[in-house]
Amino acid sequence: MLADRDGVWVAAARTEGDRVMARRADAGGVLSLVDLPEGRVAVRGLELDPWDYEAYYSSVGTQILWFLHHHLLDEARPRDDAGFRADWAAYLRVNERFAAACAETAAPGAVVLLQDYHLAVAPAMLRARRPDVRIAHFTMCPWAEPQRFRQLPAGAARALVEGMLGADVVAFLANRWADSFLRCCAELGLEVDHRTRRVRHPAGEAAVRVYRVGVDVAALRDRCGHPRVRLAARELDALVGDCRLVARVERMEPAKNAVRGITGFGEFLAAHPEQAGRVVHHVIAYTSRAGLDSYRRYARQVQAAARAVNRRFGTPAWTPVRVETVNDFDRGIALMARADVLVVNPVRDGMNLVAKECAAVNDRDAAVILSRETGAAEELGGAALLVDPFDTAQLADTIATALAMPRSDRRRRLQALRAGAMALPPRRWLATVLVDLSTLAPAATSP
Repeated sequence: MLADRDGVWVAAARTEGDRVMARRADAGGVLSLVDLPEGRVAVRGLELDPWDYEAYYSSVGTQILWFLHHHLLDEARPRDDAGFRADWAAYLRVNERFAAACAETAAPGAVVLLQDYHLAVAPAMLRARRPDVRIAHFTMCPWAEPQRFRQLPAGAARALVEGMLGADVVAFLANRWADSFLRCCAELGLEVDHRTRRVRHPAGEAAVRVYRVGVDVAALRDRCGHPRVRLAARELDALVGDCRLVARVERMEPAKNAVRGITGFGEFLAAHPEQAGRVVHHVIAYTSRAGLDSYRRYARQVQAAARAVNRRFGTPAWTPVRVETVNDFDRGIALMARADVLVVNPVRDGMNLVAKECAAVNDRDAAVILSRETGAAEELGGAALLVDPFDTAQLADTIATALAMPRSDRRRRLQALRAGAMALPPRRWLATVLVDLSTLAPAATSP
């Protein structure tokens, strides 16, 4: 996305090497991260208090906001006690650090792009410091429906929304997420124009926009020829043999819904005993946020679901389900390229680029089974096979449909999926955002 632009990436310093760089940056500015053929990107690391970072990222960011927006937040969990208030104060402090760093680093009239629910209150903080800059805030996950958003304490809910509205553009990946945000704004008493998707608030006005990010198909296709991808492809061929391949590629994360995905595959085998020894389900679910109890518990449930299917249906010569937890991008590409069916059934997802990546690299006319609760379903639903992510019986039937589908139908669908995947690749996505920002803030200078 940034390959042909100059810029500064402001990031949390996580490792000791990061922290050394952050101290140097604090003493004398930013440090070069990478030189690109047509641009130069630098990095400024922020050395954050370890307790603050843990409360900001794990407690508020992941266990509250991530679960909230994916409709997985436990309603019984207390969220207005002293513990939450301390964590929330840390969340605000970290957002303030990011806003201050952006204010110090940005040139006059610069563009500042703030990412996701981790930095939801930073736009208003930055706006107060630097009214000259143009700001876009991107929510890359879903946005909670109003009845779910009410699970937050009222003060925190208002701070999140009004913080995001400090940006000139508040961006989402799908219309339904933007509309949910607008309804939350209305519930807070803000003036909302649903037709133009503009919100007036005490400090001004913001535009709510949808940018359906795609993938760089040419780059992904080129990657398929990399030696590491070819090696992974040969290893997968040895594992799969002559079987047809039902694949999934994702993080090991509760919203991805792999337990129901594997269970649904087991129900498919139960309903179609003739498929024994002829189909395998290969799962790459790379470890994510392993320090959190909820993620470790979910990982155990995924492995248990795979063992249950293998015990019931497996033979010495055939293992129906294989689960890998490696974080290996090249192996994921090889699996998507080799798949006959791709299963993407998260309970909710902001976009889900795996569905688009598979369309870009697959050379077997794969059928894509896609949760209707993904942002991608909005644009790919006509070509994918949509499922209710909670209905394992429907998933089992859809796997059978996908495997039985004539190759000509699968090829037609995959071509349509590929067109959707190419619609707004990263560079064009960013260019579209910048055009909108220049229109909405014409007094600011160009980046």
